[in-house]
Amino acid sequence: MNRRELRRAVTPRVPRWLLLLLMSACSRGSFGGEVTNPDTAAPETGGKTTGGAAAPVVKHERVVFTWTSGDDSLSGRIKTQLPDGESFEGRYREITRTTAVAEYGDVYNEWYADPWVGPRWYWGGTWPYYDTVEEFVTRNTGKVVATLDGDRGDKMRCHFTLDDPDRGIKGGGAGECQISNGERITSRFEPQ
Repeated sequence: MNRRELRRAVTPRVPRWLLLLLMSACSRGSFGGEVTNPDTAAPETGGKTTGGAAAPVVKHERVVFTWTSGDDSLSGRIKTQLPDGESFEGRYREITRTTAVAEYGDVYNEWYADPWVGPRWYWGGTWPYYDTVEEFVTRNTGKVVATLDGDRGDKMRCHFTLDDPDRGIKGGGAGECQISNGERITSRFEPQ
């Protein structure tokens, strides 16, 4: 038996239809975002404000999110790494009109528990507090929501408004994430 025959005998052949099915069941993509931290201020050279204090400069740094959709294309995994090296990973879900409200109880409970308690987390109404899971689902239908855990103990919550909810996260959109350390990330992603 020569090498080629041995390789064929040892290597299992996966049927082409199974490969196509597996490839169509999952989608992958990435999009960028910009981290801003209003609490981190560096003195601006020469930029004096009234009273002689230096005007604060808010840092802006780029990050990349990668996502992988599950079988239903309405949910999957999303991850990113901040410029300081902290990695975040978690589950995302698209909220649709046909999904049962009970399926989002865990997201609702994570979003409105520690560390997300208090008015400092609701920047100008973009992150309103909803009294019930039903209201949360109604107000976020057609959006993707995610909760990610950091490898250093921080948490991140994200919401993205989709350009084409029928295509899910693949259809593009824009959104924002909050990190429990006070930073936030704004992003815009193009259709794939």
